[in-house]
Amino acid sequence: MRVLSLAEIGQMSRTDAEDAIRARVQTVYLGDNRLLTRILGGPKLFLSTLDVGFAGHVMLDGFWEIWLTQFFAKFVKPGMTVIDVGANAGYYTVLFGDAVGCQGRVVAVEPVPTTVVLLKQSVALNGHASRTRIAAVALGREAAGEVHMMLPDGEPKNATVIGDSEPGAIRVPCTNLDTLARDLDRIDLVKIDAEGAEEDIVAGMSEMLARHRPTVLLEFNARRSKDVGGFVAHLRGSFKAVKQLDFQGGLQPIADSELLDKSSGEDILLFLESRK
Repeated sequence: MRVLSLAEIGQMSRTDAEDAIRARVQTVYLGDNRLLTRILGGPKLFLSTLDVGFAGHVMLDGFWEIWLTQFFAKFVKPGMTVIDVGANAGYYTVLFGDAVGCQGRVVAVEPVPTTVVLLKQSVALNGHASRTRIAAVALGREAAGEVHMMLPDGEPKNATVIGDSEPGAIRVPCTNLDTLARDLDRIDLVKIDAEGAEEDIVAGMSEMLARHRPTVLLEFNARRSKDVGGFVAHLRGSFKAVKQLDFQGGLQPIADSELLDKSSGEDILLFLESRK
């Protein structure tokens, strides 16, 4: 069965894309809690069998968040530079590597050491090492430092930065996006999925926003915000438009009342359009 292209995936209906990708899934157990699976009808991804959330879905379905997958498949073009904050095992990193092509660049940011091992292997296996830089750091407000992180059992994608050390926490180096991206000559898209650290990450990217004016795709949850009112006001003042990416992959206006509402507890994907 032939592989799918990202262009095809982006043009399909959601149902057709899910069916076509599932039909091409292949998963092989490699031993030592590690497996190799085919994603998106073509690329390959190393995963951990100890990951019962993300990996449990991807190794059987071959995709994750199909609405966001299709959005990126249409939005990211050859030659772009994309920063993937919260890269996890590399699902979107590999997608971006395919989409930007050999003339583009990807920077994948992932702080969890065991996950970084899988990420590096997947990038290399797909032939993207020359176009992908992996930064094994957490991101925040400051240019340099260290943070404590808690890793939930079976859910490495939900690793969170905590204020003080606790039993089971790990320490990882931390920087900000302004510092990390200083050597890049262009940045077109920044995807941020950082389990509650988004406020600090946005605070540490003002220089980058002013210089490059990238589009930002931000996972937002009012319940995880330290100052949700201040954060929403900052987003409104820093970007030309703040929209929501819905489950059909469409962009919709979103009111402040929806952003400030903590009752649902649901994550919202925000499309932040920079001022050109």
